[in-house]
Amino acid sequence: MKTKFSQIVKVKKRRVDEIENELLDIQNQKRRVIRSIEEILKEISEIKTPKSGSFSQINIAHMHLTNFSNQKNGYEEDILKLDQQILGIKELYKEANIEFEKIKYLEDLEIKKQLHELKIQENKDMDEIANLLFSKNKRVVEA
Repeated sequence: MKTKFSQIVKVKKRRVDEIENELLDIQNQKRRVIRSIEEILKEISEIKTPKSGSFSQINIAHMHLTNFSNQKNGYEEDILKLDQQILGIKELYKEANIEFEKIKYLEDLEIKKQLHELKIQENKDMDEIANLLFSKNKRVVEA
């Protein structure tokens, strides 16, 4: 049933859905970054640091470890940023959902009001039909 709030409800619902999708996207990004950190940790654990050998071999192994460590630190910073974004989006979602629920409640009240008015009109129409049938039957009996 359409009310004056129907279009507003659609807009508010669309906004809630958009925020929800954005939240899911960021959570998926965070999962990907966590997987990347796990892969880096796996690669770090697989690096064999030479106990002896030329300086260049030791230096290369050290550079690999430093490089992986820097990548891991960068990913951890990304996770912190994503966590902040998630908190912000959750707050937006909460506000948008509250607005949606308010408008939805007003729409529900309007629908109840319309249904009540329809019921009253239907009762009036039924009374009118009953009166017409009664008067018609009364004329038939008198004639």
